[in-house]
Amino acid sequence: MVKKVTINSKHQITLPKVLRDKYHMSYGKSVIVSDSGEGIIIKHGNGTLRGILKGKVGTEGFEKNIKNLRKEWK
Repeated sequence: MVKKVTINSKHQITLPKVLRDKYHMSYGKSVIVSDSGEGIIIKHGNGTLRGILKGKVGTEGFEKNIKNLRKEWK
């Protein structure tokens, strides 16, 4: 199914009712928005974002960067 939606003055879109009903989306529910390289993908949120960044964010050098920033601030 392909539906055309319009971006309003607040940069928001309204999801078509048929899709909101199909995926049980209602006011206050969260969705996951990602860039596919070809466009924007909106996925039904599971109510939690735990694990969404798994494998995408590393901690290598984190402490070193913090120490360097602290030195710069002094």
